[in-house]
Amino acid sequence: MRIPRITGRTAALAVAAGALTLIAPATALASASAPAAVGPAAAQQALAGKEVQVWASNVRLHVEPSVSSDSPTTFGPGKLIDFCQRKGDFVSEPGQGSSSWWSYVELPGGSDGLWISNVYLVGGEKIDGVPDC
Repeated sequence: MRIPRITGRTAALAVAAGALTLIAPATALASASAPAAVGPAAAQQALAGKEVQVWASNVRLHVEPSVSSDSPTTFGPGKLIDFCQRKGDFVSEPGQGSSSWWSYVELPGGSDGLWISNVYLVGGEKIDGVPDC
C-alpha cells in the first residue's frame, strides 16, 4: 500500500482547514469560560508560515519529529518557512540548549515538508508566532 506524501503546503492547508473548523464552535461558545484556542489569525498564519533562521550547519531534516526517522536532506545555516510545531524526540545540543519541540518546515522556494528540531532554530525551545500542529 502506497501512502501519499503530504507537502508543506498541503499540510498547511489541512492545519488551516482544521483551524477554520474550530472557529465556528469557538465563536458560538464565546460566552463560555474557556477562550477560543484558534481564530482567523491562526488560520492565516498556517497558510503563510513564518520565516525562521537555522543557526547551525548541515542540520538533518526528518520525515517525522524523531531523530530515528528518515532524513532525506540536511540544511543550514539559512532560512526556512515554519508552518507549525509539535512535541517529538528530545534533542540536546551542547552549549546551545535542548528541546522536545520540532517545527514542520519547507524551503523558501517550496519543497516537501520536513521536520527540524527547534534546538537548531533561532527563537528558543518553542518558537513564538508559530502555531501548534
